[in-house]
Amino acid sequence: MKTLFDILRKDRTGTFHWVEMVSDINTAEARLRQLSAESRDEFVVFRTIDLRVVAMCTESGTYRRLRSTAGESHNGLRGEDALIG
Repeated sequence: MKTLFDILRKDRTGTFHWVEMVSDINTAEARLRQLSAESRDEFVVFRTIDLRVVAMCTESGTYRRLRSTAGESHNGLRGEDALIG
């Protein structure tokens, strides 16, 4: 099964809005950086296979990739929602 990622925008009221779906985390990262340059809203990457947020870009433009909480999972992510440097 192919892992897909949804990109969501969080508006100033805290409501999430679907933006688009991408097929890999590197594409998601590039797209988040592009979107955050165009908007002051926060963006998140949601992994559809296990319903987890795996990356985010804050309104200041800071990108963070998060680790999964369920041990080893798709794409080799492990651990406790820790920040990857």
